[in-house]
Amino acid sequence: MAFEDAASYLARAAWRPAVQGPLAEIWESDAESSLRVMVPKVESAPDYPRMMRGLTQELARIEGRSPDQVREDMARQFLDITKLRAVSEGEIDDTIPLQAGIALFDSAKRLVTASAASTLMRQGNFGRNMPKRAIRHARQVRLGHTMHGSYIIPIISRARSSDVQSDSDGLDDQPKLNLAVEEARFDRRVATTMAHALDVLEQMAVTRDRLPSTADVHDAVAEGVSRELCDAVSQVLMTGQVDSYDIRFQWAPAATPPRLLTDRSVFPKEAVRVVGEIASTLRSSERIEEQVIFGIVTSCSALLNEGNGRVVVQASIGGRVRTVKFDLDWPVFGLASRYMAERRPVFVRGILHMPSGRQATMDVSAFGPDPSTMTLDEVLEPPEIAVALREDADGAEGAAGA
Repeated sequence: MAFEDAASYLARAAWRPAVQGPLAEIWESDAESSLRVMVPKVESAPDYPRMMRGLTQELARIEGRSPDQVREDMARQFLDITKLRAVSEGEIDDTIPLQAGIALFDSAKRLVTASAASTLMRQGNFGRNMPKRAIRHARQVRLGHTMHGSYIIPIISRARSSDVQSDSDGLDDQPKLNLAVEEARFDRRVATTMAHALDVLEQMAVTRDRLPSTADVHDAVAEGVSRELCDAVSQVLMTGQVDSYDIRFQWAPAATPPRLLTDRSVFPKEAVRVVGEIASTLRSSERIEEQVIFGIVTSCSALLNEGNGRVVVQASIGGRVRTVKFDLDWPVFGLASRYMAERRPVFVRGILHMPSGRQATMDVSAFGPDPSTMTLDEVLEPPEIAVALREDADGAEGAAGA
């Protein structure tokens, strides 16, 4: 467990550093100044593990909880945990049939891979064209120990990035993309894509009182739904050995949670037919690829007598910082100007053109703030903001539908 995990936990629990040193810090409680704990800082020190155990034991005593509970909460300060749960009634608690268990673990890999792919581009059926970065990401994500509660496996990903880009070129305070920050955000963006896509899939396959039309299915692609995501869900239900499959998202306490997302999607066994039909529709659909880029707005300029504005975004594309130019209608252009002033991360979805040796451009179908980050004022904005974006930007789906 790192020092920053402990410091984040204490700060969120209304403690503050009273004495700071190179080897350790003394923190005191805001509620009672006589309560003090020592927090070790040098992780390479031989006594660091022992001192950290002492810290968790002391906090457990103060909070009236077990040391294991405190240690778990402290360790996940910068971790998003996606809990995959297969419910199966059996004679032994916290178990499922072997075949269902194999399907659940394979589903975890497929969910991560499909969500990573849809974070990079929106496509109904990736097939053999799965982005290499999505495959690499699935290999890097960690699984935790199985947990109590029927049968649960946790997918663990990092969420350590800041919400605001703060780099500038040092001359005119021009915002400049920090590639390291962008790369660190990918884990959280994948989890956000997964949560939103599963919510959309649940609405089509479970919540609605009608079967989804072909148009509904095609529209869902823009929301991150793919044939591969559907297969990841249906393969667990198709075993016939589970009553339901649900995915719950537990966002890192120390990182701003994604915006406008539900934290759980549930698929009862009866949904397997509809999920399978959606997958079949996507498998045979015409292939339309829309790239999704994330970055910061670096320039906004009005076009005279045009009714739209020119926007330039710096984005991480293929592990490199690239500049992409595109036009937006006035209502959305106004938001782009605001996000540039605030240095808010943004997403852009559409057809990306990257001719060799020339300026990259994009035919935009959606633009808005990065849905994996948010600020308090964005949460408090009226829902009409998102509706206006969808109506005024030739189908752009705005902040809520990245």
